[in-house]
Amino acid sequence: MKEFLQAITDIIAVFFGDAPERPRTPQPLPPALPPAAPLPPVADPNEPQDAGEVQASDDPVVVSHEAEDPRVTDGHEFDADPLPPPSEDTSIELNNGDTPGPVNPGPEYRARYMWCIDNGHGSLTAGKRSPVLPDGRQLLEFEFNRDVARRIFDKLDDLGVPYFNVIPEVEVGNLLLERVDRANRLSSALPKLFLSIHGNAGPAPSLQDFTDDSVRGIETWFYHGSTQGRNLAAVFQRQLIARTGFKNRHLRSKVTGQFYVLRATRMPAILTENGFYNNRFDLAAMLTDEFRQAIADAHVAAILEVDREGI
Repeated sequence: MKEFLQAITDIIAVFFGDAPERPRTPQPLPPALPPAAPLPPVADPNEPQDAGEVQASDDPVVVSHEAEDPRVTDGHEFDADPLPPPSEDTSIELNNGDTPGPVNPGPEYRARYMWCIDNGHGSLTAGKRSPVLPDGRQLLEFEFNRDVARRIFDKLDDLGVPYFNVIPEVEVGNLLLERVDRANRLSSALPKLFLSIHGNAGPAPSLQDFTDDSVRGIETWFYHGSTQGRNLAAVFQRQLIARTGFKNRHLRSKVTGQFYVLRATRMPAILTENGFYNNRFDLAAMLTDEFRQAIADAHVAAILEVDREGI
């Protein structure tokens, strides 16, 4: 009877334009979609992509690598004597292109991060080479970067430190977007850190000319405004200077036009510049096994410190 009276009431309400609000069974909302990941900024071919392409007019910000002394400085007070000339045997066993890939940490080592290690540039990158010496020797930056990276990989394999070789290929150019995309897409249960390894070049009239003798040393770049990036860079810069005795050019960043591998990677990222291959003093060292091993050992020591202490 109640249902009959309700039906009559509803019919009358429809005729007089006053339909009652009927209780409705609440419907579950559709599951929310995850937000789309932002696309990396487009790489501008006119922007510098490493320190060798930075012009003096770009006015990079230079900061001491000592956390307790964040003064701005030009770094010229840290001159060091040139290292001995290279030995006669400068043969280098290059990376054959195989990706060592992530490895499981050993029981004696507790990993904190996944290290995405980028040996900047490939054999097809234009320029990026030293003047040819009278004895015919010449440093190719891609080869220097990869040799240092190979030495780092060997140490990390022995220690059981997880890492990812961002560019195992050799017969490639800059692969700029691909390098960033590979690091961003890498699936890892550990937080990721990005490390790009380079040699530097100073201003010179041509590839066959050396830069000024004062333009030399080691510097580490980070994304401007990133506290984690700066902390990470400080550890690497300190280890590199301590183990090489090279001129300290401190931490560097650019307020605008930052390097693509620093601004488009979705993780703290740094870029080390390990000597100037067109400086006659730095080049003599960069051609030796001893210096390359010292650079690799400094990177490994920094990796272990960051894994131990965090950033």
